[in-house]
Amino acid sequence: MNHTRWGGGSDYQIWARTLDRWAGGEQTDPLHLPPLSPDSLPADTWQRLLTRIAAAVDRRLQDGLDLMVREVNDAADEFSVGRALTRGRDVLRSARSVITHTSLPADFRQRMAALMDDHTRRLQDELERGVQSLLADGADPHAVETRRRTLRDNPLTAVLSEPSAAPPPVGWYEPTGGRRLVTPD
Repeated sequence: MNHTRWGGGSDYQIWARTLDRWAGGEQTDPLHLPPLSPDSLPADTWQRLLTRIAAAVDRRLQDGLDLMVREVNDAADEFSVGRALTRGRDVLRSARSVITHTSLPADFRQRMAALMDDHTRRLQDELERGVQSLLADGADPHAVETRRRTLRDNPLTAVLSEPSAAPPPVGWYEPTGGRRLVTPD
């Protein structure tokens, strides 16, 4: 099926092209994609698409979370650590929006969301264990407690309690390219 609304091409091509751009950070959320079901594509094509989705999510997560860890490690203060953790949540939120995209079958979304939620909890646990290991390495106990408090005040797991909102419908916002000044009457 040819969808001009999604940039043309088959459903698979549209998904593949969008996933590639999203994984590389060129495409922002929300992603507007055609609906899919296992019977809308040949079995081998469906499997290739699921593999592509997993690879795109893995790439986006790896790049974004590696950056977050570098920023946390290089942070000069706790505000910078909190800002890095906020960006980490943005990456997790973005990845979750792809695997739970309403254009994917419900059973796939549910399975992937559960895996993503477990991954998010493990990441938070790893960060907290890393802070605990600083004590064993002889770091200042006050600095370690301050970092632990920053991690707990800005948890990656906050994305798990956010309402799952569906992407807005196509065309909900059409940028005009210009800025408009709004002044009070």
